[in-house]
Amino acid sequence: MMFVDTHEKYTPKSLEDFVFSNEETRELAIAYASGHLKKPLILHGVSGGGKSLLQKLIPNAIEGREASVRKVKCASLKTADDIHNLYGRNKQFNKTFTWDGQRFNYIIIEEFLFTNMRLIDAFKTELDETLGTDLTIISTNRFDKIDDSIVSRSEVLEIHPCEPHVFFPHAKKMFELEGVEIDDAHLMKCLEVTHSLRADNRKYYSAIDAMFRKI
Repeated sequence: MMFVDTHEKYTPKSLEDFVFSNEETRELAIAYASGHLKKPLILHGVSGGGKSLLQKLIPNAIEGREASVRKVKCASLKTADDIHNLYGRNKQFNKTFTWDGQRFNYIIIEEFLFTNMRLIDAFKTELDETLGTDLTIISTNRFDKIDDSIVSRSEVLEIHPCEPHVFFPHAKKMFELEGVEIDDAHLMKCLEVTHSLRADNRKYYSAIDAMFRKI
């Protein structure tokens, strides 16, 4: 019996290792990693597709190292002042300098959803005033509720959980690195059953953990 926490051990640590569900996702993520795209990025889709992971890996790819970021849950931004404070009030300083000499200041907002117009207006102001200096990366599973004026200022990318055949090479590599031989058909069947129950990349890791425990 083997005990391997595959989610902890084999979750991609770089954008190069990220398992993209399709070519569109890969192309836009790589474009952002170049550091040339400045518009805010909205990552949306169901849970388990890798939105939060991409929020971490894209800044790291731009900087070529672990980036310094400001990360918040959207629910913690209750007033316009909270939003302004997140971005910093000294805009002239921010336009001249970035944290740790980085290409951008990174603002990571998880579970994004603003319905209050004062918050929406404050957020739009910050996006406009910090464009080119701050890179805001938003994740949400409520894209349909995001105000159009925020969407129009942003690049939008829907993130899907991987199909079994897409995740298969990553899964196969886990067994290889653990020195375990696994039948390809058996592994694919496990991924297919897992996906049929719920499309969620995290469920793949849980299923593979169970396979290791049976060894």
